[in-house]
Amino acid sequence: MMIKDITTKELFDLVRNTDTSGLPSLKSVLGNHDLRKYSIEELLSELKHNPGEILLIDARSEKEFEESPLPHAVSFPVLTNPERHNVGLIYKNYSKSSALWLALEYASPKSEALSVFLKENNADRKNIIVYCWRGGGRSGYLSKMIYDAGYIPSVISGGYKSYRQTVNRFFSGKEFPYSLLELSGLTGCGKSELLKSVSNEIPVIDLEFSAKHFSSLLGHIPYEIRNYSPVPNQSAFENDLYSQIYFNSDESSLPVYLIESESRRIGRMEMPEIIYSSLQKSPAVKIICSIENRIRRIIDDYFGKDMKGILPMIKIMKEKEGFFRQQLSRKVYDELINLLENGRVNEFTEIMIVKYYDLKYRDKGKIPEIVISMDNKEEAEIILKDFYGKFKGRK
Repeated sequence: MMIKDITTKELFDLVRNTDTSGLPSLKSVLGNHDLRKYSIEELLSELKHNPGEILLIDARSEKEFEESPLPHAVSFPVLTNPERHNVGLIYKNYSKSSALWLALEYASPKSEALSVFLKENNADRKNIIVYCWRGGGRSGYLSKMIYDAGYIPSVISGGYKSYRQTVNRFFSGKEFPYSLLELSGLTGCGKSELLKSVSNEIPVIDLEFSAKHFSSLLGHIPYEIRNYSPVPNQSAFENDLYSQIYFNSDESSLPVYLIESESRRIGRMEMPEIIYSSLQKSPAVKIICSIENRIRRIIDDYFGKDMKGILPMIKIMKEKEGFFRQQLSRKVYDELINLLENGRVNEFTEIMIVKYYDLKYRDKGKIPEIVISMDNKEEAEIILKDFYGKFKGRK
Protein backbone atom coordinates (compact mmCIF):
# COMPACT_ATOMS: atom_id res chain seq x y z
CA MET A 1 0.00 0.00 0.00
CA MET A 2 1.40 3.40 -1.03
CA ILE A 3 1.35 5.79 1.91
CA LYS A 4 0.10 8.64 -0.28
CA ASP A 5 -2.97 6.69 -1.34
CA ILE A 6 -4.31 5.62 2.05
CA THR A 7 -7.40 6.94 3.78
CA THR A 8 -7.35 8.86 7.06
CA LYS A 9 -8.44 5.74 8.98
CA GLU A 10 -5.71 3.67 7.34
CA LEU A 11 -3.20 6.43 8.11
CA PHE A 12 -4.18 6.47 11.79
CA ASP A 13 -3.93 2.66 11.92
CA LEU A 14 -0.47 2.80 10.32
CA VAL A 15 0.76 5.40 12.80
CA ARG A 16 -0.63 3.47 15.77
CA ASN A 17 1.29 0.39 14.65
CA THR A 18 4.57 2.21 13.93
CA ASP A 19 7.15 2.49 16.68
CA THR A 20 8.71 5.95 16.47
CA SER A 21 10.40 5.87 19.88
CA GLY A 22 13.84 5.37 18.34
CA LEU A 23 13.43 8.06 15.70
CA PRO A 24 16.16 10.72 15.97
CA SER A 25 15.24 14.33 16.55
CA LEU A 26 14.74 16.68 13.65
CA LYS A 27 18.02 18.37 14.52
CA SER A 28 19.81 15.03 14.27
CA VAL A 29 18.08 14.22 10.98
CA LEU A 30 19.17 17.50 9.46
CA GLY A 31 22.74 17.03 10.61
CA ASN A 32 25.32 19.78 10.85
CA HIS A 33 25.85 21.19 7.37
CA ASP A 34 26.70 24.67 8.69
CA LEU A 35 24.39 26.28 6.14
CA ARG A 36 24.66 29.99 5.51
CA LYS A 37 21.65 31.91 6.75
CA TYR A 38 20.34 34.96 4.93
CA SER A 39 18.29 37.65 6.62
CA ILE A 40 15.26 38.79 4.61
CA GLU A 41 17.03 42.14 4.05
CA GLU A 42 20.08 40.41 2.56
CA LEU A 43 17.89 38.26 0.34
CA LEU A 44 15.88 41.20 -1.01
CA SER A 45 19.07 43.12 -1.74
CA GLU A 46 20.51 40.13 -3.63
CA LEU A 47 17.29 39.73 -5.61
CA LYS A 48 17.27 43.42 -6.46
CA HIS A 49 20.84 43.60 -7.69
CA ASN A 50 21.57 40.05 -8.91
CA PRO A 51 18.23 38.31 -9.60
CA GLY A 52 19.65 36.07 -12.32
CA GLU A 53 22.22 34.61 -9.94
CA ILE A 54 19.69 33.43 -7.32
CA LEU A 55 17.65 30.21 -7.28
CA LEU A 56 15.10 30.93 -4.56
CA ILE A 57 13.16 27.78 -3.63
CA ASP A 58 9.90 27.78 -1.68
CA ALA A 59 9.67 24.54 0.33
CA ARG A 60 6.06 25.16 1.42
CA SER A 61 3.01 23.40 0.00
CA GLU A 62 1.53 24.33 -3.39
CA LYS A 63 -1.37 26.17 -1.73
CA GLU A 64 0.92 28.30 0.40
CA PHE A 65 3.08 29.11 -2.62
CA GLU A 66 0.10 30.03 -4.81
CA GLU A 67 -1.32 32.32 -2.15
CA SER A 68 1.81 34.43 -1.83
CA PRO A 69 5.40 33.45 -2.69
CA LEU A 70 8.47 35.56 -2.13
CA PRO A 71 9.51 37.58 -5.21
CA HIS A 72 11.29 35.48 -7.88
CA ALA A 73 10.68 32.22 -5.98
CA VAL A 74 10.02 28.81 -7.56
CA SER A 75 8.17 26.01 -5.81
CA PHE A 76 9.41 22.61 -4.68
CA PRO A 77 7.07 21.46 -1.90
CA VAL A 78 8.66 19.17 0.67
CA LEU A 79 5.09 18.29 1.65
CA THR A 80 2.25 18.62 -0.84
CA ASN A 81 -1.13 20.02 0.21
CA PRO A 82 -2.62 16.65 1.30
CA GLU A 83 0.68 15.52 2.85
CA ARG A 84 0.91 18.65 4.96
CA HIS A 85 -2.69 18.15 6.02
CA ASN A 86 -1.99 14.56 7.10
CA VAL A 87 1.16 15.50 9.02
CA GLY A 88 -0.88 18.12 10.86
CA LEU A 89 -3.53 15.54 11.73
CA ILE A 90 -0.93 13.16 13.16
CA TYR A 91 0.77 15.94 15.12
CA LYS A 92 -2.57 16.97 16.63
CA ASN A 93 -3.92 13.49 17.34
CA TYR A 94 -0.75 11.53 18.15
CA SER A 95 2.67 13.01 18.73
CA LYS A 96 5.45 15.20 17.41
CA SER A 97 7.65 12.17 16.74
CA SER A 98 4.89 10.42 14.75
CA ALA A 99 4.35 13.58 12.71
CA LEU A 100 8.09 13.80 12.02
CA TRP A 101 8.19 10.14 10.97
CA LEU A 102 5.31 10.71 8.53
CA ALA A 103 6.87 13.90 7.14
CA LEU A 104 10.10 12.05 6.43
CA GLU A 105 8.17 9.22 4.78
CA TYR A 106 6.59 11.76 2.45
CA ALA A 107 9.72 13.83 1.78
CA SER A 108 12.42 11.18 1.29
CA PRO A 109 11.09 9.72 -2.01
CA LYS A 110 11.26 13.18 -3.64
CA SER A 111 15.07 13.06 -4.01
CA GLU A 112 15.00 12.03 -7.66
CA ALA A 113 12.43 14.65 -8.57
CA LEU A 114 14.52 17.24 -6.73
CA SER A 115 17.62 16.36 -8.77
CA VAL A 116 15.67 16.90 -11.98
CA PHE A 117 14.23 20.16 -10.63
CA LEU A 118 17.68 21.49 -9.73
CA LYS A 119 19.11 20.67 -13.16
CA GLU A 120 16.14 22.28 -14.93
CA ASN A 121 16.71 25.45 -12.90
CA ASN A 122 20.50 25.57 -13.57
CA ALA A 123 21.26 25.15 -9.87
CA ASP A 124 24.95 24.50 -10.55
CA ARG A 125 25.34 28.10 -11.75
CA LYS A 126 23.27 29.79 -9.07
CA ASN A 127 23.22 30.70 -5.40
CA ILE A 128 20.55 28.34 -3.99
CA ILE A 129 18.46 29.82 -1.18
CA VAL A 130 15.60 27.93 0.49
CA TYR A 131 12.73 29.09 2.67
CA CYS A 132 9.56 27.77 4.30
CA TRP A 133 7.02 29.40 6.62
CA ARG A 134 9.31 30.15 9.59
CA GLY A 135 12.68 28.89 8.44
CA GLY A 136 12.31 25.60 10.29
CA GLY A 137 11.83 21.94 9.44
CA ARG A 138 10.73 22.08 5.81
CA SER A 139 13.44 24.45 4.60
CA GLY A 140 15.96 22.58 6.74
CA TYR A 141 15.05 19.19 5.31
CA LEU A 142 14.93 20.44 1.73
CA SER A 143 18.34 22.03 2.24
CA LYS A 144 19.65 18.66 3.46
CA MET A 145 18.24 16.97 0.35
CA ILE A 146 19.87 19.62 -1.85
CA TYR A 147 23.17 19.21 0.02
CA ASP A 148 22.97 15.42 -0.41
CA ALA A 149 22.39 15.99 -4.15
CA GLY A 150 25.78 17.72 -4.37
CA TYR A 151 24.92 21.42 -3.99
CA ILE A 152 25.55 24.01 -1.26
CA PRO A 153 22.26 25.72 -0.32
CA SER A 154 21.49 28.53 2.12
CA VAL A 155 18.32 29.22 4.10
CA ILE A 156 16.36 32.33 5.06
CA SER A 157 16.24 33.08 8.78
CA GLY A 158 12.62 33.40 9.78
CA GLY A 159 11.37 32.17 6.40
CA TYR A 160 8.36 33.67 4.66
CA LYS A 161 7.16 35.06 7.98
CA SER A 162 10.12 37.44 8.07
CA TYR A 163 9.01 38.89 4.72
CA ARG A 164 5.52 39.47 6.10
CA GLN A 165 7.02 41.23 9.10
CA THR A 166 9.04 43.47 6.76
CA VAL A 167 5.94 44.31 4.73
CA ASN A 168 3.90 45.01 7.86
CA ARG A 169 6.56 47.31 9.26
CA PHE A 170 6.69 49.27 6.01
CA PHE A 171 2.94 49.77 5.70
CA SER A 172 2.59 50.54 9.42
CA GLY A 173 4.77 53.61 9.01
CA LYS A 174 3.37 57.08 9.62
CA GLU A 175 4.09 58.38 6.13
CA PHE A 176 4.88 56.97 2.71
CA PRO A 177 8.63 57.61 2.39
CA TYR A 178 8.58 58.43 -1.33
CA SER A 179 6.74 60.81 -3.66
CA LEU A 180 3.72 59.91 -5.80
CA LEU A 181 2.52 61.33 -9.11
CA GLU A 182 -1.11 60.48 -9.74
CA LEU A 183 -2.64 59.59 -13.12
CA SER A 184 -6.25 60.78 -12.99
CA GLY A 185 -8.99 60.66 -15.60
CA LEU A 186 -12.32 59.12 -16.53
CA THR A 187 -12.95 55.39 -16.85
CA GLY A 188 -11.56 53.99 -20.09
CA CYS A 189 -9.27 56.91 -20.84
CA GLY A 190 -6.21 54.63 -20.73
CA LYS A 191 -4.61 55.32 -17.36
CA SER A 192 -3.77 51.65 -16.70
CA GLU A 193 -2.53 51.16 -20.25
CA LEU A 194 -0.27 54.20 -20.04
CA LEU A 195 1.02 53.17 -16.61
CA LYS A 196 2.06 49.76 -17.92
CA SER A 197 3.59 51.12 -21.13
CA VAL A 198 6.03 53.41 -19.29
CA SER A 199 6.80 51.02 -16.40
CA ASN A 200 10.14 49.94 -17.88
CA GLU A 201 11.42 53.51 -17.66
CA ILE A 202 9.45 55.04 -14.79
CA PRO A 203 8.90 53.45 -11.35
CA VAL A 204 5.20 52.64 -11.00
CA ILE A 205 2.82 51.25 -8.39
CA ASP A 206 0.14 49.25 -10.18
CA LEU A 207 -2.60 48.88 -7.56
CA GLU A 208 -5.06 47.21 -9.91
CA PHE A 209 -2.61 44.54 -11.00
CA SER A 210 -1.67 43.78 -7.40
CA ALA A 211 -5.38 43.37 -6.58
CA LYS A 212 -6.19 41.66 -9.92
CA HIS A 213 -9.18 43.99 -10.04
CA PHE A 214 -10.14 47.14 -11.97
CA SER A 215 -11.58 48.65 -8.77
CA SER A 216 -15.21 49.04 -9.89
CA LEU A 217 -18.08 46.67 -9.05
CA LEU A 218 -17.42 44.88 -12.35
CA GLY A 219 -13.64 45.16 -12.01
CA HIS A 220 -12.82 41.47 -11.56
CA ILE A 221 -14.08 40.61 -15.06
CA PRO A 222 -11.00 41.74 -17.09
CA TYR A 223 -8.78 39.46 -14.99
CA GLU A 224 -11.30 36.62 -14.80
CA ILE A 225 -11.65 36.32 -18.60
CA ARG A 226 -7.85 36.26 -18.91
CA ASN A 227 -7.62 33.39 -16.40
CA TYR A 228 -5.88 35.25 -13.59
CA SER A 229 -6.46 33.70 -10.17
CA PRO A 230 -8.11 36.03 -7.64
CA VAL A 231 -5.81 37.49 -4.99
CA PRO A 232 -6.57 35.35 -1.92
CA ASN A 233 -6.23 37.93 0.84
CA GLN A 234 -5.04 41.36 1.96
CA SER A 235 -1.62 40.01 2.92
CA ALA A 236 -0.94 38.76 -0.62
CA PHE A 237 -2.06 42.14 -2.01
CA GLU A 238 0.27 44.02 0.33
CA ASN A 239 3.16 41.66 -0.40
CA ASP A 240 2.87 42.37 -4.12
CA LEU A 241 2.62 46.13 -3.54
CA TYR A 242 5.71 46.10 -1.35
CA SER A 243 7.59 44.10 -3.98
CA GLN A 244 6.71 46.69 -6.64
CA ILE A 245 7.85 49.53 -4.39
CA TYR A 246 11.08 47.85 -3.28
CA PHE A 247 12.23 46.58 -6.66
CA ASN A 248 11.32 49.83 -8.44
CA SER A 249 13.17 52.08 -6.01
CA ASP A 250 16.19 54.01 -7.26
CA GLU A 251 18.91 53.98 -4.62
CA SER A 252 20.69 56.96 -6.15
CA SER A 253 17.77 59.26 -5.30
CA LEU A 254 14.35 59.15 -3.69
CA PRO A 255 12.01 57.76 -6.35
CA VAL A 256 8.81 59.34 -7.59
CA TYR A 257 6.26 56.61 -8.26
CA LEU A 258 3.63 56.93 -10.96
CA ILE A 259 0.31 55.63 -9.60
CA GLU A 260 -3.24 55.51 -10.91
CA SER A 261 -6.03 57.36 -9.13
CA GLU A 262 -8.04 54.87 -7.06
CA SER A 263 -10.59 54.80 -4.29
CA ARG A 264 -9.59 53.30 -0.94
CA ARG A 265 -11.04 49.89 -1.82
CA ILE A 266 -9.88 47.98 -4.88
CA GLY A 267 -12.23 45.04 -5.17
CA ARG A 268 -11.95 43.19 -1.85
CA MET A 269 -8.57 44.75 -1.08
CA GLU A 270 -7.87 47.93 0.82
CA MET A 271 -5.12 50.32 -0.14
CA PRO A 272 -2.63 50.70 2.75
CA GLU A 273 -3.26 53.90 4.65
CA ILE A 274 0.20 55.39 4.03
CA ILE A 275 -0.27 55.07 0.25
CA TYR A 276 -3.87 56.31 0.33
CA SER A 277 -3.02 59.38 2.43
CA SER A 278 -0.08 60.24 0.20
CA LEU A 279 -2.21 59.79 -2.92
CA GLN A 280 -4.75 62.35 -1.70
CA LYS A 281 -2.01 64.98 -1.44
CA SER A 282 -0.03 64.05 -4.53
CA PRO A 283 0.15 66.19 -7.71
CA ALA A 284 -1.77 64.80 -10.68
CA VAL A 285 -1.46 64.27 -14.40
CA LYS A 286 -4.88 64.23 -16.06
CA ILE A 287 -5.44 61.72 -18.86
CA ILE A 288 -8.19 62.45 -21.38
CA CYS A 289 -9.52 60.53 -24.36
CA SER A 290 -12.38 60.62 -26.89
CA ILE A 291 -15.47 58.66 -25.95
CA GLU A 292 -15.01 56.49 -29.06
CA ASN A 293 -11.59 55.33 -27.84
CA ARG A 294 -12.87 54.94 -24.30
CA ILE A 295 -15.60 52.62 -25.57
CA ARG A 296 -13.10 50.63 -27.61
CA ARG A 297 -10.73 50.28 -24.69
CA ILE A 298 -13.44 49.22 -22.21
CA ILE A 299 -14.80 46.62 -24.64
CA ASP A 300 -11.32 45.19 -25.06
CA ASP A 301 -10.72 45.16 -21.29
CA TYR A 302 -14.09 43.88 -20.08
CA PHE A 303 -15.29 41.69 -22.94
CA GLY A 304 -12.11 40.62 -24.71
CA LYS A 305 -11.69 39.90 -28.40
CA ASP A 306 -13.84 36.75 -28.14
CA MET A 307 -16.56 38.46 -26.04
CA LYS A 308 -15.92 36.12 -23.09
CA GLY A 309 -16.89 38.93 -20.74
CA ILE A 310 -20.56 39.03 -21.76
CA LEU A 311 -21.72 36.15 -19.53
CA PRO A 312 -19.92 37.28 -16.34
CA MET A 313 -21.12 40.82 -17.03
CA ILE A 314 -24.75 39.64 -17.26
CA LYS A 315 -24.27 37.57 -14.11
CA ILE A 316 -23.03 40.52 -12.03
CA MET A 317 -25.62 42.90 -13.47
CA LYS A 318 -28.40 40.50 -12.46
CA GLU A 319 -26.91 39.70 -9.07
CA LYS A 320 -26.74 43.43 -8.32
CA GLU A 321 -30.05 44.26 -10.02
CA GLY A 322 -31.34 46.31 -7.10
CA PHE A 323 -28.21 48.43 -6.99
CA PHE A 324 -28.13 49.10 -10.73
CA ARG A 325 -31.85 49.86 -10.90
CA GLN A 326 -31.34 52.41 -8.15
CA GLN A 327 -28.30 53.95 -9.86
CA LEU A 328 -29.64 53.92 -13.42
CA SER A 329 -33.46 53.61 -13.27
CA ARG A 330 -35.52 50.54 -14.14
CA LYS A 331 -35.83 51.52 -17.79
CA VAL A 332 -32.08 51.97 -18.34
CA TYR A 333 -31.25 48.76 -16.45
CA ASP A 334 -33.67 46.72 -18.56
CA GLU A 335 -32.21 48.25 -21.72
CA LEU A 336 -28.68 47.37 -20.63
CA ILE A 337 -29.57 43.73 -19.94
CA ASN A 338 -31.27 43.48 -23.33
CA LEU A 339 -28.21 44.93 -25.07
CA LEU A 340 -25.90 42.44 -23.32
CA GLU A 341 -28.10 39.47 -24.10
CA ASN A 342 -28.04 40.48 -27.76
CA GLY A 343 -24.28 41.04 -27.86
CA ARG A 344 -24.58 44.78 -28.48
CA VAL A 345 -21.60 45.69 -26.32
CA ASN A 346 -20.83 49.04 -27.99
CA GLU A 347 -24.23 50.48 -27.06
CA PHE A 348 -24.08 48.89 -23.61
CA THR A 349 -20.65 50.39 -22.94
CA GLU A 350 -21.59 53.89 -24.08
CA ILE A 351 -24.63 53.97 -21.81
CA MET A 352 -22.57 52.68 -18.86
CA ILE A 353 -19.93 55.35 -19.45
CA VAL A 354 -22.36 58.25 -19.74
CA LYS A 355 -24.99 57.26 -17.19
CA TYR A 356 -22.94 55.36 -14.61
CA TYR A 357 -19.15 55.64 -14.63
CA ASP A 358 -18.79 59.35 -15.48
CA LEU A 359 -21.31 60.25 -12.79
CA LYS A 360 -20.06 57.88 -10.10
CA TYR A 361 -16.29 58.29 -10.50
CA ARG A 362 -15.95 62.03 -10.68
CA ASP A 363 -12.79 64.11 -10.68
CA LYS A 364 -11.27 64.74 -7.21
CA GLY A 365 -10.99 68.42 -8.01
CA LYS A 366 -7.19 68.55 -8.22
CA ILE A 367 -5.73 71.03 -10.66
CA PRO A 368 -3.53 68.84 -12.89
CA GLU A 369 0.10 69.60 -13.57
CA ILE A 370 -0.48 68.65 -17.21
CA VAL A 371 -3.27 67.20 -19.37
CA ILE A 372 -2.32 64.38 -21.75
CA SER A 373 -4.52 62.85 -24.44
CA MET A 374 -4.46 59.08 -24.91
CA ASP A 375 -6.04 59.28 -28.36
CA ASN A 376 -2.46 58.83 -29.57
CA LYS A 377 -0.75 56.38 -27.20
CA GLU A 378 2.78 56.77 -28.55
CA GLU A 379 2.58 60.54 -28.30
CA ALA A 380 1.11 60.29 -24.78
CA GLU A 381 4.04 58.14 -23.67
CA ILE A 382 6.57 60.66 -25.00
CA ILE A 383 4.82 63.58 -23.32
CA LEU A 384 4.45 61.75 -19.99
CA LYS A 385 8.08 60.61 -19.88
CA ASP A 386 9.28 64.11 -20.75
CA PHE A 387 7.07 65.67 -18.08
CA TYR A 388 8.10 63.05 -15.51
CA GLY A 389 11.77 63.84 -16.03
CA LYS A 390 11.16 67.55 -15.48
CA PHE A 391 8.85 66.89 -12.53
CA LYS A 392 11.38 64.62 -10.81
CA GLY A 393 14.05 67.28 -11.30
CA ARG A 394 11.92 69.65 -9.24
CA LYS A 395 11.72 67.27 -6.28
